[in-house]
Order: sequence, then C-alpha cells, then structure tokens
Amino acid sequence: MHAPFARPKQGYKETSGTHSESTRTRGVLLINLGTPDAPDTTSVRKYLAEFLGDPEVIRLPSGLGWFGRPLGRLIARFRASRSAEMYRMIWTDRGSPLVAISRDQAHALERVMPDGWRVFCAMRYGRPSIGEMLREIEASGVEELVVVPMYPQFSGPTTGTAMRELYTCMSSNGCAINARAHSMWYDDGGYIHAQARLIQDFAESKRLTPTDTHLLFSAHGLPVSYVERGDPYPRHIERSVQLVVEHLGWPADRTSLAFQSRFGPSKWLTPGTNDVLRELASAGERNILVCPISFVTDCLETLEEIGIRYAQIVKPHGGTLHLCPALNTFEPFIDALRSIVLKGPNPIMSWGPQARPLLSRAAQEPVRVAIENLVMIGTSLKGRIGPGEGPMIVHTDEDGLRCVKRSQCEVPALLREARDGGGVSEVWLWNTCNRFEFYGWLSAADDDAARAATVDRLRKLLFPERQTDGMVVNVLRGGEAWHHLLRTAAGLNSRLPGEREILDQLDAAHRLAARAETTGPRAKTILAEIQRIEREMRTETGWQRFDADYCFASLSHVARESGIDFAKGQTVVIGGSTTSLGVLRTLTKRFGAASELLTLLYRGHKKGGQIKLLRKALQHGKRIRVQSYEEAQVERAIADADVVIFGTDTREPTLHGDRLDQLRDFRKRPLTIIDFNTFGATIGINNADGVRLYPAEELAAYVARFADNLCSDSQFRTAAAAAELWLSQYVRTGSAGVHDDSDGRVMAGSVSRRVRVVGARCDAPDAEASVGDIALGAAMETTIAEGETP
Repeated sequence: MHAPFARPKQGYKETSGTHSESTRTRGVLLINLGTPDAPDTTSVRKYLAEFLGDPEVIRLPSGLGWFGRPLGRLIARFRASRSAEMYRMIWTDRGSPLVAISRDQAHALERVMPDGWRVFCAMRYGRPSIGEMLREIEASGVEELVVVPMYPQFSGPTTGTAMRELYTCMSSNGCAINARAHSMWYDDGGYIHAQARLIQDFAESKRLTPTDTHLLFSAHGLPVSYVERGDPYPRHIERSVQLVVEHLGWPADRTSLAFQSRFGPSKWLTPGTNDVLRELASAGERNILVCPISFVTDCLETLEEIGIRYAQIVKPHGGTLHLCPALNTFEPFIDALRSIVLKGPNPIMSWGPQARPLLSRAAQEPVRVAIENLVMIGTSLKGRIGPGEGPMIVHTDEDGLRCVKRSQCEVPALLREARDGGGVSEVWLWNTCNRFEFYGWLSAADDDAARAATVDRLRKLLFPERQTDGMVVNVLRGGEAWHHLLRTAAGLNSRLPGEREILDQLDAAHRLAARAETTGPRAKTILAEIQRIEREMRTETGWQRFDADYCFASLSHVARESGIDFAKGQTVVIGGSTTSLGVLRTLTKRFGAASELLTLLYRGHKKGGQIKLLRKALQHGKRIRVQSYEEAQVERAIADADVVIFGTDTREPTLHGDRLDQLRDFRKRPLTIIDFNTFGATIGINNADGVRLYPAEELAAYVARFADNLCSDSQFRTAAAAAELWLSQYVRTGSAGVHDDSDGRVMAGSVSRRVRVVGARCDAPDAEASVGDIALGAAMETTIAEGETP
C-alpha cells in the first residue's frame, strides 16, 4: 500500500524551471473503457474497430496475432449498424452518457481533493484518448500522477489493456511524469460501503425489501479461456458481491450473480444475466433489483442492455426489473475514490465494527401488519368520482381544510405528541392541499373503551375545537381505513382523478414521519404494499391510461392563458415539497425546459430521499439551500427570474409587495408568479405593475374544470369502474403482504364512526353521493355488466 501524498502548502509555482517539493502539482487520471463520438454507423464502426482490434479483447491463437486488427475491422463492419441503434436509445444532449458522467466524476473528485490537485479522465478507446490526456496533463504542470482505472475488479481486457496503453504512451512520448496506479480495489472498504449504500437508498426509494425482491448482481462477461490462463476477474467479482451483500445485510438466499454482454462462439462465464432473469420471473419473482456490480459509470451495458432489453424479459411474466444506477457521482463513492487516491485501497475487513449490515434485521424479515388495528382520523375535499365502492365519508370545504392543515415544519412535533400520548403507534399524517388524514395503529391490547378514549384524544389534538367548531371528522377503522387508504393512493378519492403525484405525497408523508421517528416496520411494509397494489391495479384495469398530473394541468393553464413558454427564460422554483418536485419534472419532461435555466431554492436537510429526488428532477439546474425564505438570496433569485413558482408549505408569506419594487422594474421585464401554496406565499402584490399572479385558488379552479372534462369521458368512466371493482375485490379477499391477525386476510366491513365537534357549523354534511355520482355509478355498473372493461 502506498503512503498518502502530503497535502501541498501552495499551488503550482514556476521557479527556474524546477518545482520544489511543497509546490509540486499533483494529478489524478481516471480511465474508463470508451465510447463512439456520435451514435451513427460511421462513428460506431471506427470505435468498434479500435476496441475489437485490441489483442487483449479478442485473443487469437499463437501465430495469428497479426490478424487481430483486420478481424476487429471485419466484426465492426457487421455490428456497427445495430450498435448505433442501441447508442441512439441512450444518447443525451451532453453526448455519450459514459463520457458525460466520467467528466462529472472527475469534477466531483476534484472538488473534494486537497488544494493543488487536478483530476482528469480519459478513455481507453475513442476520445479523450489516454495519449491526448497525458499531453494535456504534462502541459498543465503535473509532476506526480495517480492513475485509477475505473474497474474495481482486475481483468486483462479492462484494467490490463488500460495500463498497457498508459505506459506505452508515456514511453513513446517521453512523458516526464512520476506515475503510479491503483489497479485493484474490488475489496476496498469505501467502495464496498458506497455500493451497499447505493443499493440500500435505491431499494428504499422504490419500497423494495428482501421479502418481496430478489437482488441480482450483473457483471460484464469474460471468455472462460481467459480465466483458465489466470485472469482473476471472476474471483474478484465474487468477493465484491459477497462483501456488498454482507455489508448491506441482504439475505444471501435472496441474491444471485450473473454475467452479461456475451458475444461470439466461445464459452463465457455463466450463468448469463438474461437466463437468470428468465428463471426468476418464471419462478414468480415480481420484483428483481439488478445491481451492475462491475460498472461504476452508467453506459450502454447498463442503460440499454439491462434497463431496456433485459427489462423486457421479466415483463411478460408480470414482473418488474428495477435497475439500480451505477455509482456515478454518488457522494460516498466519490469519497471512496478520494481515499483510494490519497491512501491506496483499504480492504473493508479492516473496518472492524464499522462494517455492520446497513439493513436492520427487521427489514429482512416479513412483518405482520394488523389491518384490524389501523385507524384513520381526518377530513378531505370531495373527489370528482364520489364514494364508489369505498367507505362513505364526510367532506369539508377549502376554508375548513385550511383551518386544520399544518405547515410541514409543524407536523413532526404533532406526530410525536400523538404517539407519546399512548394507545397508538407508528403514526403518519397525509397533510396536503386536498386532505388532512392521520393514520396509525391502535393498541391491540386495549379494550373498546380504551380505544375510544385514544381516538377522542387524537381527534382533539388534530382538530382543536376552538378552530374546528362544528366540523365533522371521519374516523375509519380496520378494513374501511385500509380500503380508503388504497382508494386514495389510486387517485379515486382525488379532486383530479388518477393523480399520480398522490404517491409522491404519501412517500413524503412517510419520510417526514421517519424524521420525527414515529414510524416503524409496519408503516413501511404497508406503504410498500400500497405501491405494489396500485401498480397492479393500474396495469390490470386500464386505469394506467389516466395518469393525471396536477402540476401539468395547472402549468398548462398558465401557459395557455399567459402565452408563457416555459422552455425559455429563467424559472425559479421555491420550496422543497412534493409540489416542487412535480413542478420540476413537468417543466423538464413535459415543457422541455432546459435544466440550466432552472433554479431551486429550498430549506431543510442537505441529504434525504426528498432532496435526492429534487436533485434528480433538477438535473443540471442551480440548487440553493437556505435557512429561511426571507434571506436576501431568495429575493436576488426572484429579481433575475422570468417565472417564479412557489411550492412552499408555510403560513408566512415569502414575497411582500412593499419589497417588490426594490427588486427590478417589472414594467420593462414582466414577472409571472405561480403560487401553489394553499396558505399563500405572497402578500400585497395583486395589483403590482408588470407582475401577473396565479394564486393557488385559481390553479385549483382550473384543475377542477380539467377533472370535470376528464370524468365526462366514457373510456375514463369504464376504467374507473374497473379500478373500483378491482380494489373492492382485493380488500375482500386480502393480500400476500399485509395480514389481519385473526385469519390472515384483509377484511372490509369494520364499523366506521363520524365524530361531530361541539357546535353545529356543518348543518348538512355531504355524507351521501350526489345525484351525478349515482348516475355515474349506474353507468359504470352497466358497462361492467356488458363486459366492456379494457
């Protein structure tokens, strides 16, 4: 193991043609495989000819080495057209993903290196070539170079040929650089930890657990003849997988290793990834999580081969392939690279107690969830479909919901107070602009009187009588609470039917409760089950065709009414909520907004599931974390914007009219403000010159008209009826992952109660379906009876 470099005291400085020890410039060279310059046949043929002409890639018998390059050109001619089609499927605005991400990795590593270090990246085949990059490195004044081939596991066709090319170029060019390499880091503690952490984070984001998911590690294949000649690659791969599985804590019997990317007639390492996927799917595995263990940068083999082609293998069997991304610029991986550069690889076995499993034992074992003890206490705005097959509940109006809704910063303390009062556990709050619903599990040991007392305590905590005098509060228990929860997650209780953002809201509610430490394995299990059920229901009923989006409906109205082109101009999104997440996704995916024109200002944690989702949606946009939305940099961002979108969830206004005129002259350059905050994020700017404000109430009114038009569609009514029937049958017959303690089934029909707060403000609660709802229900029943479901 090499000794770490001493941190230079100063940057590079020229002194009479020599460099002192303290001013010597140091560099890092990351080497990856390579990629064509463009996804066209000519470029791909040139790249493949270089790649396949390498004697380390295609090894010929003794005496036929001269035929290597002609053979590579011949194979490239036949494969170029098909390979170009594959590259076109993954090509981005930044070019090849491999090159773009490799440059991102270099930039990310340089940011965490000590002063005086520079980081470069090169490709073994294609550009930037190793020779070109060495000339650039030498010209930049680097005297000491650490080389890290981006292959954790050593193999001749990867690390071996990269190192051979490096030393050939240094020798032929007379390169005067002191270089050393770290060419094997398959068991490095930082790398193993980063790979395990990435799998853990990805699995949690998809609600995947060892109980319902098989973890498959896929590595690039290698001809068996290479292994017989001493190539250590399969041994390194097996050791990496073993260490990752142990550190992650995933049960060994729920994991597999396979090899991909085979070509040619020779015998390759087995089993093949495609074969294993087919076997797992045929055996009934519905979720298969694939980790591309030998790839640290996403490329053709991960994005196209696994993510597109292999995904089609499991789909006909009703399964889903979940592709875990490569390590890319994952922060723990960049930290691991830094340590490898400075100290050399450090086997994880030297970590001692730090190498404990990341997943708790509870996450590995099935969790029994007593649906009979589930309780929902809350209220909501009326959906567009009506009660359908679900429990009958009473709705409130917008004023009533606003007076009980909490800002996100108030929720953790509220949840802890609810739990600490006793009689209820694992609580979370669905707290959005359409509903205020509390969920938890009543104590199974309590009798009916104790449970009633707990419900009464929670109702008074959630709905203080001084604020909600006369409001009718729904209390659902057991099967009815479960049915209502499923129906809501499916978008059947929504003001915008079929709304997919509801799942994001539910996920955010669970994460907020997790930060408050009020949830546990039961809540996690039931939320994972909800997402699974929702996916199945959409697939099997045709409900997936009605994939409504509140943000898209709202922003479409603004674009149409104002003439704004969201693809142009500077847009500032304020707030780290699920609404902001939906807005960013809509702007980039639906309106084609360039991420470089987007700015996100948020407050909260530096890390966490929501922030990761926001970063992914923002792509290359600017991200600013603030302590308060009153900070000066918030106003500076607004002053530079053409459009400002508030996704905040606070009671305090962010933008005040008396400060607006100080930002800029909006008559010369107008400003559009779109406010999703139900509390109102602005004050005193309704009549400001050059400023057009779209408040939350106006957006909601447009979405309501959008939903009405949707409900008038006959195909929509057919799909909604099929979805209702599917869910009601599911609740009656039960599920595999969630159990009632009495007989193993989830049963509907539990008694529901409505609690009226003293003082009858709600004289005629809308507890029954309207005439329109009844007529729509009748139409649905007729359609089902005639067998016209899609």
